[in-house]
Amino acid sequence: MEFAISSIVLLLLMMGLLDLSRAFYYSVNLQGAAREGARHGAWFNTAARANNYLDDNDVMAAVNSGLNGAGVTANFIASGGCLSPTDGNAFNNKPYANVAYPGSTQQVFAYVCYTYPGGGLQLGTRPLPPGDNSWRLGDINVSLLMNFALITPLIQGLFGTGLKLAYNEHFTIQGKP
Repeated sequence: MEFAISSIVLLLLMMGLLDLSRAFYYSVNLQGAAREGARHGAWFNTAARANNYLDDNDVMAAVNSGLNGAGVTANFIASGGCLSPTDGNAFNNKPYANVAYPGSTQQVFAYVCYTYPGGGLQLGTRPLPPGDNSWRLGDINVSLLMNFALITPLIQGLFGTGLKLAYNEHFTIQGKP
């Protein structure tokens, strides 16, 4: 009888640890993929004197390559502007509004923000890379937002539709004067 009562608590504890370890695994993958996408977009080709990969397709290819091990694919969300935080925090950092996150679980939304040198012009999409290095010392910010599904029903009920994971990486766009 004692084992039956205590096994329920132990089972919930074990499932909670399993959920936390899965959340940590996905958060590490999101962070690495955001960093890889930003690093790839900021790269400067010295021979061509251009930022060959400073466009949505190349950045998203690097992000999805980084997420490949986690078994998820990021969906690029093209926007006219950059992702805005809810607390007035500058430079597109979190916290983000709930509408920015995917509605269903185990999906990843990717937002890419290109900031022109000096911080004046911000673009939420860039279909083609620049033909020169005019974006040198600008900023690229890759934000990955995920609605993570817990597998323990009791714990999932406490958190609602899932845990909201968000990671972003800023890189300075490279170039030579």
